[in-house]
This record gives sequence, C-alpha cells and structure tokens, in this order.
Amino acid sequence: MRTVERTFRAMGTDCHVFVVAEEPFGEDFLDLAVDRVELLEDCWSRFRPTSELNRLNASAGHSPITVSDDLLVLVQRMQQAWVASDGLFDPTVLNSVTALGYDADFAIVSARPMAAVLDDVVISAAPGMARVIIDERSSSVLLPAGVALVPGSIGKGLASDIIADELMRAGAHGVLVNLGGDLVFRGRTEDGSGWTVGVEDERRPADDPDRLARLLEFPIDATTSGIATSTTLKRRWAQGRRHHVIDPRTGTMSVSDLVQVTVVADTAWEAETTATTALLMPSDEAFAWLRARGMIAILMTADTIAVTTDEVTDRG
Repeated sequence: MRTVERTFRAMGTDCHVFVVAEEPFGEDFLDLAVDRVELLEDCWSRFRPTSELNRLNASAGHSPITVSDDLLVLVQRMQQAWVASDGLFDPTVLNSVTALGYDADFAIVSARPMAAVLDDVVISAAPGMARVIIDERSSSVLLPAGVALVPGSIGKGLASDIIADELMRAGAHGVLVNLGGDLVFRGRTEDGSGWTVGVEDERRPADDPDRLARLLEFPIDATTSGIATSTTLKRRWAQGRRHHVIDPRTGTMSVSDLVQVTVVADTAWEAETTATTALLMPSDEAFAWLRARGMIAILMTADTIAVTTDEVTDRG
C-alpha cells in the first residue's frame, strides 16, 4: 500500500488529490478523481454556456425542469446552507456578482483594464432561496423569476466531498481531496496515523516562511473531516477594489473587518458555506456565532488571529 498524488487545474483553481491504495491501483483512483471533477464542472459551471446549471438558471420563471443527480444535490445543499445560516449564505447573488464585473472566468476578469470596470453598477439585495422548489421524487427544480444560482462558496467543497466518498467506495484506503483550499479527507494515511492539515495565512506573501499559520491535527478516528477557508484577499479585480464575497442583504461586497475564516466541519461543503457565512459578520459576532455552534475555526482580521478552540495547534 502506498500514497500517490496528483496536482491539476480545474474549477478555476489548483487541485490536489492524495490517495492511499494498494499497488498498482493508485493511479487509477487519481484518474477517476480528475474525470469526476471535470464532470462536476461541466454540470455546475456558470462559465460553460452548455452547463446544466446555466440551463436551470435560464428556466427561471417557467416550469420545473428535471435535473441530474449531481445538480439536484448541489441545489439541495444550497438550500440547506441558506436555511442553516438564516439566509446569510445565499447562492442567489449571481446578479450582483456579474454586475460587479465577475461575469467570466477569473483569468479574464482579472486581466481587464480598469477602464472596463464600471463604477455606477445597479445592485440590490439577493432574492433568496425561499421560493425555490425542489422535488426529490421527480428530480426537478423550479426557480422563480429573477432567481439565478451561483455555485461559488459551495461548489468546490461539495465536489471534494463527492469525489472523496466515491473513491472510498471504489476501494481506496484513504483519500484527501483539496480543490482550491476546500478539502476533505477520508480513511487512513499510509502509516495509519491521522491526517494533518496546514492553514495558510493569506495576508502573507507566498514565499513568507511564516505563511503557515496553524496546524490542524486529526486523530485516526476523526469524524469531522471537511476544512475550508473563505477570504476576501483572493479573487480581487479592478486593481484590488472588488472581491467576490457578496453580502446578500445589500447585494454588494462584504465590509466585515474579517479577511479570512477557516472552518472545520463534518463535510467540506458545510465548512465552506459556514466560513463564507462567518466572513460576512463582524469579527466578534462571527467568533461568538461559530463558538456557540461548537465549530473549530480560525478567524483573521487585518492584524489579529483568533481561534474558537484549543484543538488548533500553533504552527510548528
């Protein structure tokens, strides 16, 4: 048994997959992971004109449409996160995201000259998920008029969960799937010990020796295995004046003093949506909200770091 790994680009980000498997099957598992990411991106991407998500968004205000299992679970998890956050996590912010200029793959958006970014955009509060109807029996979804879904802040985490679970069912002994910093682990490491995950400080340059802020060390029988970080320091455009974290209450960018939140949860999609929710709150409110829910979390403002539990290890 040995560990194999692969790094590749997908979903607009860097992806890293580790698999612990019997030889010589490790590379086969990695191939499965890469292929599965591509299928999920093809289904969920708002930047692929023929994606199933775009077809669903185009149906808003009309009849319910039948969707695949992959799209159904995405919309279900979106609704669950919206309810759990009292609407603060809201995947219906697509109109605001595009109005602010994030209307194409980020490589295109970030390369645009400043003159191409409009300042007088019209934005409003997000419509929310209250009138979205999901019918599990018919595998159908009905979007009301004016509602369009964006998979940011949930898609990579959910994809990590799906891929990790499928690899384990296929016979892997252990996996860690990291899609752009939203990751999940399952099973065991090669030596049988628990997984250790480092949390980077996005406030520091990539070559800063102190960029590793904290270590998350998990026992072999850990039941919480999803980790995700949400930050306003990445995916910025218009010379850094705009970022992708949208407050659904206003339809504009978050103005919280928090710049980065990392959360540990049972699944990566729960960690990702919880981190995004906390990032929209003032730091003291977010700390109290996460701690009241028993969440392991690391919160950063421009000049402070706070952790909600003693289970987080300082960088070694």
